Amino acid sequence: MKIRSYRPVARLFGALMAGSMLAAAPAWATETAEAQAAPASDPAEQQIIVTGQAVKATKTAEEAVAFGNYVQIVSAADIAASGASNFAELAQFLIKGANVGYSPDEGEYTIRLDGGGDRDTLVVLDNVPLYDRGPALEEIWSTTTIDPHMIERVEVFRGGNSLFFGSNGGIGVVSIVTKRPTGENKVELGASYGSFNSREIWGNAQARLDADGKLGVMVYGSSQNTDGPRIFNPDDFVDNVKAAGGVQKYPLNRNNVGIKFLYKPDDATELRLNGQYTQIEFFDAFPDNETYSPNRVRYPIVDASLTHRWSEKLLTEFGAYWTNPKLNNTETFAEICRIATGCINPDTKATIPFGHATGHSIPYPNKGFGKDSKVGAFMEYGINFRNTLTLPNIGEAVFGVQRVSYRNDSDPVFNISQAWTHTTGLYLDLRPTLPFSPTTNISLAGRVDFSQAFDHKFIWKFGVRQPIGDFYLRGNGGTSYSLPKTNELFAVSPTLVGNPDLKTETTKTFNGAGGFARSWGDVSFSGEVGAFYTDISNRIQTTSGLTPNTYFNNTAVTQIRGLTADLNLNIGSIWSFNLGFTKQKAHLKGSDLQINETPEYMIQGTLAWNSPDKRFHVNLFPRYQGPEYATGGLNNRLRHNFGNYFVLNGSIGFWAGDEQQHRFQLRLVNILDEKYAERYGFGNQRYSVAAVRGELLPTDPNYYYGYPFEGKPRSVYFSYTTTF
Repeated sequence: MKIRSYRPVARLFGALMAGSMLAAAPAWATETAEAQAAPASDPAEQQIIVTGQAVKATKTAEEAVAFGNYVQIVSAADIAASGASNFAELAQFLIKGANVGYSPDEGEYTIRLDGGGDRDTLVVLDNVPLYDRGPALEEIWSTTTIDPHMIERVEVFRGGNSLFFGSNGGIGVVSIVTKRPTGENKVELGASYGSFNSREIWGNAQARLDADGKLGVMVYGSSQNTDGPRIFNPDDFVDNVKAAGGVQKYPLNRNNVGIKFLYKPDDATELRLNGQYTQIEFFDAFPDNETYSPNRVRYPIVDASLTHRWSEKLLTEFGAYWTNPKLNNTETFAEICRIATGCINPDTKATIPFGHATGHSIPYPNKGFGKDSKVGAFMEYGINFRNTLTLPNIGEAVFGVQRVSYRNDSDPVFNISQAWTHTTGLYLDLRPTLPFSPTTNISLAGRVDFSQAFDHKFIWKFGVRQPIGDFYLRGNGGTSYSLPKTNELFAVSPTLVGNPDLKTETTKTFNGAGGFARSWGDVSFSGEVGAFYTDISNRIQTTSGLTPNTYFNNTAVTQIRGLTADLNLNIGSIWSFNLGFTKQKAHLKGSDLQINETPEYMIQGTLAWNSPDKRFHVNLFPRYQGPEYATGGLNNRLRHNFGNYFVLNGSIGFWAGDEQQHRFQLRLVNILDEKYAERYGFGNQRYSVAAVRGELLPTDPNYYYGYPFEGKPRSVYFSYTTTF
C-alpha cells in the first residue's frame, strides 16, 4: 500500500499548534466558581466548563478536574455531529491523545491513550469495565458492542486513574455515560443509509410511571448492518488461501436492546437499574491462513447504582454490575494436496498438483461449524461502595471498597480452570483545605488490593491544582497494575500457547500542565500545554514468527515520554474551533526504537459553523497521524511505518421543525480519499504452494511478509433523527 504524505497540511497544523503554545496554555476542562454554583438535577452529576461552556459531568469527573487531572468531555452533540458509526471512529476524531488498535471496520478494536497499550487504558460503560479477561478461545472485543447513539457523553481521564476505577487504568480511563430515563415522556428515533450498503436504525423511548416523575423507564435498541469496506488487499493473500476462497467481503452486524429504570423518591436519593444485551457478527479472515472466519459475540450487562445524600457532609454511592460475554468463532484453513504425485479432487475427479489447494477448507480445532464451534467466555461481577465526607474549612475525604470477581466461562473442552479470581480494594483519598492557601486543591490517595493471584498490592495517586488569575497549574501522578489474562496464561492452539509464569504488569505515571481560560463577551478561549512521563515494568508481549508463539514479560522497562497541547476557541454559538496535539516517545529502556502501534505524534481537531438560527450546521474533523510502526517476522526482522497520513471527515446538518426536532445529516468520511492503514500485520507463507513443496523455508527472507489493515475509503452516509 502506498501511504501518501500531506506535508503542507502537516505544516499548517504545526503552525497552528505553535501559535496555541505561544498564546497561552489552554485548559480543556476548567472548573469555575459559576460551575461550582450551578445546580445539578442528578446528585451524581455536576457542571464543569469545557471550551468555555458549562456541561454536565459526573461527580467523579468534576472532582478529577478540581484536583489536577485532565478531563475531556465529549458530548452527545459532538458525537451526533461526527456521525460516528462505532466507538472507534468516535475515539479517533473526538478523543484527544487516543489511538485505535486493530481495525474499526473489522469489528475488532481497542482504545489506547498517550502511548499505552490495550491493558493501560480502561474503558468503562456506566461504570462497568469493558476489559477483556482473556477467555480460552481468543479476545472478546468489548468496545465493539457500544452503540454511539445511546451515549450521553464520554468522560476521558488522561493520566493514572486506577485508584477509583480499579486496575488497568494506569494511563487513562475512558468513561462512557449513556442516556438514562429522566422521569419524562420522550421518544428519539433515527435511521441512516450509506456506502457499503450500510443500514442502521436506532431509538429509545422513556416514560414516567407516576404522576410526579419519581419513577421512570426507558427502552432502547439499535440495529446496524453493513457489507463493510475492504479490509485486506486481495494481492496480500497467500496463493492457496486465495484459491480456497479466503478473499471475502467483511460484513458487520450489531444489534442492541435494553431497558432502564429510575426511582427518585426525593432530591437526596436516586436508584437506577439497567439490563442490556448486545450481539455482534463480523468476518475477518486474515490473508496468510484463514479461508472463512465468521465471529459472533454475545454480551449481556446488568448494572445498578444507588446514591444517597445523608446530609451536606456525607454522600454515599453504591454501584454493582454483572456481565457474561461469549464468543463463538469459526475459522478454517485451506486443504492442500501434500502428496508428491498429486491428488484427486473427489468432486470433479480432476488432478490437483502437489502443494496446491483442493478447494476445500478444514476447521481449526474447536473453531468448526455448529456444535464444533466452541464458546470462549468469561463471567464477571463487581461492586463499588464509595463515601464522600466533607467538613467545612477542614477538607474532604473519599473512602470506600471495590470488589471485582471474574472467571473463565469457556467450553469445558478447553482445559482451563474456571476458578474465580477475586480482588478486593480499599481506598482513601484525602483532600485537605490549606488555611494558608484556600484556592490550592490537593489530593493524596492510596489503595490496597488483595487477591489470591497475589499477596497484596499498594497503589497511590496524588493531584494538585493551583489557580493564578486566569491561569492555572496542575499536576498528578499514580501507579497501577494489570494481571495477566486467562488466555495469556493458559491458551493452547496450533499458533499460540500460554505462559503460566507471567508476572503482573506495573505502571507508574506523572503528568503536569499549565493552562489559561478567559471569556470576552461571546468569545471564549482556553488552552493548555502539558507533559507526561510513564514507566511500564514487566510488560506482557508476544513472540513473533514462531509456530506456535507465546507470551512473555519484557524485562526492559517501557518508557513513554510525551507532550500535549490544546487550543479551544468559541465565538458565540456560531463558530467553534479546537485543536489537540500529542507527541509521545515510547521505547524500551536502552533503545531509541519506537514501540509498535504507538504513533510518534497525533494532531486532531474540530471546526464547526452553526447558522444564527441554528438550522444549518457544518463540521470538519481532521486528523493527522505521524509515524507509526509495526514489527514482525522471524526475530522481528521486518519493520514498517504505516503512519504519516491525513484523514478528513465532515458533516452537513439541517434541523427542521418548530422545535428543530427533525434533523437531517449528510456525513462524509475520508473526504480526500486518503489511502492509509489502520493497523499493519505480519503473516507467513506456511500455506503457500512453495512452502508446502519445500521450495520456501522459514529461514528464507520471503517466508514472512507484512500487510495493511486498510482504512475506510471515501464514503457517504445520510441520516435522519427525530424526537417527540
